Order: sequence, then C-alpha cells, then structure tokens
Amino acid sequence: MEIDPEVRREAWARCADRTVSVVGTMNLALVELVTTIRELIDTEGWQGAGIMSVEHWVRWHACMGRDRARNLVRVAERMHELPRCWALFREGRLTEDAMVRIARRVPAERDANIAELAPGLLIAQLDRVLRVFPVITANKAKPATRERSFLFHVRADGTGVGSFTLPPDEAARLKVGLQQAREAEYRRRNGLDDSAEVTRSQVHEVTPACGFVRLTDEGIDALDPSLCRRQPRSDRTKVVLHHDVDRHGELGPGQLHLGATIPSVLARYLSCDAEVQVMQYRDGRLVGINPTARTVSRALRRAIERRDQGCAHPLCGQRVALHIHHIVFWENGGTTIPRNLIALCPRHHRALHLGELSLEGDPEAGTVVFRDEWGRRIEPIAPGSPEPLRLDEPTAYRMPYGERLDYRQVGWN
Repeated sequence: MEIDPEVRREAWARCADRTVSVVGTMNLALVELVTTIRELIDTEGWQGAGIMSVEHWVRWHACMGRDRARNLVRVAERMHELPRCWALFREGRLTEDAMVRIARRVPAERDANIAELAPGLLIAQLDRVLRVFPVITANKAKPATRERSFLFHVRADGTGVGSFTLPPDEAARLKVGLQQAREAEYRRRNGLDDSAEVTRSQVHEVTPACGFVRLTDEGIDALDPSLCRRQPRSDRTKVVLHHDVDRHGELGPGQLHLGATIPSVLARYLSCDAEVQVMQYRDGRLVGINPTARTVSRALRRAIERRDQGCAHPLCGQRVALHIHHIVFWENGGTTIPRNLIALCPRHHRALHLGELSLEGDPEAGTVVFRDEWGRRIEPIAPGSPEPLRLDEPTAYRMPYGERLDYRQVGWN
C-alpha cells in the first residue's frame, strides 16, 4: 500500500516535534537524578548495610545497570568542575550521552570550549572531537617492580592482608582462574548447574574477593581428597574456640585454637553454624567444655531452608550454601528450635554478627524485620513513584545540526 506523501510529511513534522519534547523532558529528569546523586556524594548519604559505593546505591534504587550508574555518578562527581557544560545539561540542552562523554574526557580548562560546540554535534561527532583528550581516571595503577613475589601477613586481629606480583603468563592464568571461580560462585549462589552459562554482567555480581575465596576453597578441596565438597561447610568444619567467661556469664574475646584472638562478635559468627567445641575459662582456669549441641541437624536445616526459601534478608536471592543463624545466641541461652533459627547467606550472616545488620521478630510467624546499622528498616524498593515528577516545560533543547563536520576547524588554543 502506497503512503500519501503529504501524510509522510505530516508524520515527519509531528514526530520530530514530539521527539524533541520527549528528549527535553528526559534531560530535565536526569538532571534531577544527577543532582540527587551529587547530594549523596556530598553527604555520604549512600552509606548503608551492604552498600559498597554510591554507584552501588544508584544501581539498587534506580534499578540501573552497572555502566549507566557509573556514568551518572561520574557526571555528578564533575558537575562543579564543568560549570558551563553542566549549565547546558541542567537546561535540557545536552543529552545524557553527551554529558557522560564530556565528564569522562574533558579537562576543566576546556569546559567553555566544549560548551560552545557540544549542543550542535551528534554523538559520533562529539566522540571525534573529544578523542584528543585522554580518559580522566581517578587512580593510576602502579607499575610492577619485581617479576615474581608474594607477601601475605596475618594481623593481630586475624585479618589477612597481602600483595603479589606475577609475570604476564602466570598473571593471565590467575585471571582466568579468578574468572572461573567467580562464575562458579555465581552458579552456587543461584542454584545453577555446573554447566550453566554465566554472562559478563552476572559475573560482576560476585566481587573479585569472593572469587578469590572460592578459588582458595576449590584448591583446598582439590589438594585434600578426604574432604567431601558436596557436604555443607558446617559438616566438614570444626571450630575450636577458647573463651574467657566473666563472673556474670558474659563471653569475652575468643581465641582460635593455637591462633589469633578475635572479638566475641566474630567468634560467635564462626561458631554459629558449625561443629564447634567451646572451651570456657574463668580467671585462666578451664571451667567447662560444651558439646556440639548447637549444631543444626540435617532435618532441621532442611525445614528452616524450606521455610525461609533461601537467605531471609529481603534484598538477597541466594538459595544455596546457607548458614543457619541463632537469633538469640547459643551462648546466651538461645535454643536450637525453629523459632530461634533463620537462614542467612554467608555475607549477610557475617554482617549481622559484625553489627552491620540487626533483626527482630519471629520467623515462624513471618514477622522478621531487618535493620541496617543506623536502625533503618531494610525492604525492597517499590517499583516507581505513585506520582510523576513535576518538571519545567522543556523548551531549550534543540536537536543537533546533523551536518558534516570539518574537524580541521576545531582547534585548541
């Protein structure tokens, strides 16, 4: 069916006007979002339980991908360094893609030059213009000074720190091993088969540190055939703790057998869901050895896991390799019964024992509430706002010229 040329011309004009209006509205909305991100940066308001960076906060609250969240945070970080370009963006005259590229490359002293050029350039043309500037990075990697070295140190509190240098071939092997370990850890957390494909964006959900720990665990399992990898870690780990107890029955710091002395909160975490032997002392004398009664049986573990359907933290979806936590600590009289037990992934279990999380309520009644270290209730973010954001009428945005650009006419004095 042939379309009337007049209808085609009317559609072109109508859709062009509508597109410009919509893009202007989008630009103004993004200005509000970037301004909000800048407030988070200035006030450190993004900090909370389990939040590693302002980018992480944006990914969570705005339901964004990693790259877009990183780009918007970069714009927010440089808005004061690039006042002329930021003013154009605030007026709706620059799009998100243009402002992201400017924030990534333009030095502060070229702000005025780029502000004159950018509104009339297509994104491809802007890329060509900005190619003369190197990408601005916050940190530069230090060059290696030795071909091969490994330093590892255990601090007095039991924390391990270290550094290493490897030649290119061995570094490449380690990089592959860490990548495979992160993929394996992602499959374990999400209950996937060993042969399931894992995308690059999914791998990024597992931190390099988690991948390193997984690689270490796999190495231990491979070097010691007596360990059964399919068993829960609590079934093949025995923690021996030497605890001082004061005259009121309160536990003090615990010492790992022939190891470091660790805070009581970390000692409770280590012994919360493992075969444990607690040796209690008062005034330096042994007063008792508690049996392994705190360990959750296989049947009870399955019941708790089925009840909680994975980690009970409202923002966590991990369903495998779970720990069973005593809400009232076992040392404080907490019993190993369903009402006092809750399923947690290792990360949130550790955070709870370190005071970064707290919980209250009865898991049997479904009334458990998690709070962060500031006392704020943790719950999923609602999808969208019930009322749309009111914005000014976007009249300042104009589409680029779309003409061929002679790059010889662009000079930097």
